Amino acid sequence: MNDWIAIGALALVGLLIPLGMMAVSYLLRPSVPETNKRATYESGEVPTGGTRVRFNIQYYMVALLFLVFDIETVLLFPWAVVYLDAVESDAVSLTEILGPMVAFVVILLVGLAWAWRNGAVQWAQTPRQVESDR
Repeated sequence: MNDWIAIGALALVGLLIPLGMMAVSYLLRPSVPETNKRATYESGEVPTGGTRVRFNIQYYMVALLFLVFDIETVLLFPWAVVYLDAVESDAVSLTEILGPMVAFVVILLVGLAWAWRNGAVQWAQTPRQVESDR
């Protein structure tokens, strides 16, 4: 049996099972329309205010910066593990080993400097900064 047939069959099963489960749940679910189902749920309390609440963009920026530098750690760790073996072998030069990783870190540092300059990592403003913004 060809390996691609097995991969295709696995992909097909991976698509059919969730789609089948969604179809069965759509057919078996109770359908009783009422206005209370569309109300915002607040732990059994009567909802107050609108459902659209504006969040501070800083939460989003901090989360994105965390993801970027978390992924950086995931990419740097395996490189650091194989770095010693690569240095000991004479097959590659030191610039071939360090070059791509140094370029990667420099790009990340430029991005961090840009985020820092634009205030993405600054959570609160001091009174002096508030006055200078006016």
